[in-house]
Amino acid sequence: MAQVIQEIIDCFNNLDTDILNGANHNRRDYVHRLFQYPAMMVPSVQEPILKAVLNLLPSDPWIIDPYMGSATSFATSMKYGFNIFGQDINPLSLLISQVKTGPYIKGSTCRLKEVLNKILEDKNQKVEVSFTNLDKWFESDVQIELSKIRRGIMSEKQLLFRKFLWVAFAETIRLSSNDRTSTFKLHVRPKSEIELRRMSPIKMFSEISNRNMKDITQYRTMLNDCGWLHKDKYIKNITLKLGDSAKRIRSLKKFDLLLTSPPYGDNKTTVTYGQYSYLPLQWINLKDIDPDIDSDCLKTTAEIDTRSLGGKAYQNLLDIKENLFSISNELKQFYCSFDSNDHSKINKVLYFFYDFNKSIKNIVNSINKDGYLIFTIGNRHVGGKELHNTLILKELLEFYGVGQIVDLKREIQNKRMPSRNNISKTMGKENVLIFKR
Repeated sequence: MAQVIQEIIDCFNNLDTDILNGANHNRRDYVHRLFQYPAMMVPSVQEPILKAVLNLLPSDPWIIDPYMGSATSFATSMKYGFNIFGQDINPLSLLISQVKTGPYIKGSTCRLKEVLNKILEDKNQKVEVSFTNLDKWFESDVQIELSKIRRGIMSEKQLLFRKFLWVAFAETIRLSSNDRTSTFKLHVRPKSEIELRRMSPIKMFSEISNRNMKDITQYRTMLNDCGWLHKDKYIKNITLKLGDSAKRIRSLKKFDLLLTSPPYGDNKTTVTYGQYSYLPLQWINLKDIDPDIDSDCLKTTAEIDTRSLGGKAYQNLLDIKENLFSISNELKQFYCSFDSNDHSKINKVLYFFYDFNKSIKNIVNSINKDGYLIFTIGNRHVGGKELHNTLILKELLEFYGVGQIVDLKREIQNKRMPSRNNISKTMGKENVLIFKR
């Protein structure tokens, strides 16, 4: 057994450092640029790790990503014929993942031209959506053009193609809104800057949808050449769900491999996936993503983030501390390093790890004996001190009987992180932590 473990360690340690750092990253690869989702993993980093672990897995393996984001792990693993299960609490994540993983549509170029022509011919000036602060986030002429695009998409009869169009529309909304794009939190641009902006969302949507069509076609061709498509559908199993991993994994399946990049901390103070997705989701028909989506997830800009790991405060703080500190000495030492007067602002760290620990327990229970867990995660600063997420994750997994075998370090070169956020100070590096159950 020791020899097998050493062979595994040698296999991973021999991975090319430049590749791990993302030096060969091409944004067109693996439909990575369909939508600029926050903190996306880099496909070229995940691929050599997948190739290294593939020979260690049983035939016809199953992979899980319980925080799937924009499905980078799946877009990479489909090249190698994995069966796939993923979930995320963010409806926009689910939509993007659905489009990336197919089924893919033949004749879609002609269909796109038809939709674009309908949009251009639309003379209706009606604004199709209404939500709090609509006029704050979108100029009146932008609202009218976005409404024409929305009507054009809604006129498309095929659900699969509508989903493709919704993703291009989401990127158009993101870029045409009055939100600053330099941060993942919603911040309106200065009035003077807004007045100088000139854009046509319709022209933007046309360019994005045509670009996305080319990328999807390239990716589909790659999968087909690898023998993984039949009639433009992936021949292995794919299940994608809207779900909270702290509550449960929405599958009874046992998995051979976990490949994921979990949140670095609660979404309200680290990467605000929900805020970032709020404006696009206000314009998209949620029922096209999933008929069971709760529209209350958009009742405030922070609602999705509030529902995410660590998004809400708990009343039983003493019980939480007792539970977590018995598992993670690293977290205990971090908490105790602050003066008691500062604990109120550090408590949100405990709330996050309380939820994160619940998700880790659920994940471990879903992994087969002798299965592998691969996490890409980094440390961050809280209250001026470095919080060692990597060490805390190791302790949590060790508590559930999962041992670490490899710790690979990489420089973040091609992962879009917040540029105006304190967490970016310690997000220049990540660890790829590999565990075996």
